[in-house]
Amino acid sequence: MIRFIHAADFQIGKPYNWANGRVQKTLQERREQAIERVGEVAEENDADFIVVAGDFFDANTIEDDVITRACRRLSSVGVPVYLLPGNHDFAAGPACVYERSTFERHQPDHVTVLDNETPQVVAGGEALLLPAPIRRRNELGDPTSHFDSGLGKEEAPDAVRIGVAHGGVVDFEGGEASSRIDPERVESAELDYLALGDWHGKKQVRDRAWYSGTPEPDSFKQNDPGYVLDIEIEEPGADPVVEPVETAQTRWIRKEVDIRHEEDLAAFQAWFEGLDDPLNALVRLELRGRLGLEAMSSLEDLLDDLENTVLHLRRRGDGVRPKASPDEIDAIATDGYVRTAVERLKAEAEDGEESAEEALQLLYQLKRE
Repeated sequence: MIRFIHAADFQIGKPYNWANGRVQKTLQERREQAIERVGEVAEENDADFIVVAGDFFDANTIEDDVITRACRRLSSVGVPVYLLPGNHDFAAGPACVYERSTFERHQPDHVTVLDNETPQVVAGGEALLLPAPIRRRNELGDPTSHFDSGLGKEEAPDAVRIGVAHGGVVDFEGGEASSRIDPERVESAELDYLALGDWHGKKQVRDRAWYSGTPEPDSFKQNDPGYVLDIEIEEPGADPVVEPVETAQTRWIRKEVDIRHEEDLAAFQAWFEGLDDPLNALVRLELRGRLGLEAMSSLEDLLDDLENTVLHLRRRGDGVRPKASPDEIDAIATDGYVRTAVERLKAEAEDGEESAEEALQLLYQLKRE
């Protein structure tokens, strides 16, 4: 039986240029800490090895101190680690991060870079890795095109066959990968499992092919990031048993709120107070609606508290606007056409038409402007 951890897209050294100093540093540290977290998952699950399906580093141009810290963290991992170059840390000869003297000097003995297409016998001959390294940032074609049923059979005829690749699959929806991987390669190359990277969310392509996603979320996309996959294969030809294991420290939350009444404001406050681990939460908040001046003041206080508590708050949308009082609405009805419109809309609003109330507020805003 073979058991291993499938991970990908650590992107160590990701700059997060949009973030301020404190947030940027925290997010970068979380990505580096993911190395040790994944190592702990491997040891807790008695894994034979870890395979990283591309983009362990964010770029070939990252600073030497980032490389050194990553290697130090890799040193603490208690099982062999196999790193496949992806489209961020592509295998471009001397320019590749894995060819830099800093990496070569600090590379732990149990860490192997799969920088060529040579099959790699691992786990004492029980498993065979078939690598498909990326050689340029915008790879063209299918990097697994060299996979076939005979590849590696001479070296390990009875081993579990594991393909390792980075890129999109032909039936992938969305994404911007320039390289496209044919998922039927699983059958044509007689793979027991295809470990994929590039898509940052956990995703099953077919029974024997998965994206693990990134172990640490890095955007507000709702595509199930923050996992590695614990893979168990009893013997060649057996169906893999795939167990996702959550590794995320930060949580990237999208929240849309329509606030038109004080009850809505109370519900929003209850959501905030119920946030799990808010100090490690990043919130993309889209607010809309209207409130009276007193409630608006309470909302601003609540938003200040939220911004000062969570790791990062990103506001989107039109926001909540002040709601004119009945006296203010009456004050704009100074001429015939406007007065007629106001009276009609007020009557409809009193009958429960929310669109009429909104129209009154818009009319007030236009009249004031």
